Amino acid sequence: MKKFILIFTLTVFLYSCDTQVTSEPAEIGFTILQDGERSTITAGPASASEVWLEYITAHNERDIEKIKSLNAEDIKVWGPSGEFISGTEDHIAFLENWFETNNPRWAPMWFINNTGENPENNQVNDYVTSGNQLTLNVDGQDIVVYQVNDAAIKDGKVQFFYVYQQQRAVSSEE
Repeated sequence: MKKFILIFTLTVFLYSCDTQVTSEPAEIGFTILQDGERSTITAGPASASEVWLEYITAHNERDIEKIKSLNAEDIKVWGPSGEFISGTEDHIAFLENWFETNNPRWAPMWFINNTGENPENNQVNDYVTSGNQLTLNVDGQDIVVYQVNDAAIKDGKVQFFYVYQQQRAVSSEE
């Protein structure tokens, strides 16, 4: 009986070691393409967040050369107030003026990575969505706004990004 229990235990143990583990990325959502079909969104690589954090840091340090090196040549930017910027040269011109005028300073708060198909062009990209607190100087006064950025990262370059912004009301409880 002891031999039977030992053989049974070894068999169960060896069988459990042979269980296949899938390395498929976790499905976390879907995109609806222009034709109405769904395309799976999966958990993306952490490298997308690293590129985006490096990008934000370069902005805080006013490192124009680093920003240029992380921009795709044909970068596109959609700002929170309807701004649209196309190309690195126009992006850098916008930033130099903005840095001088409003002294923006980002405090990153969170990052989420995903990989999915862009419904506009059917290209698969790695994306990072981040939340940031942004301090701006407006007419000599610092104001704080909250931003969410959606950025497409490919081959270590920022391809495009969208900026959504909210200025929070002051609570009456403060």
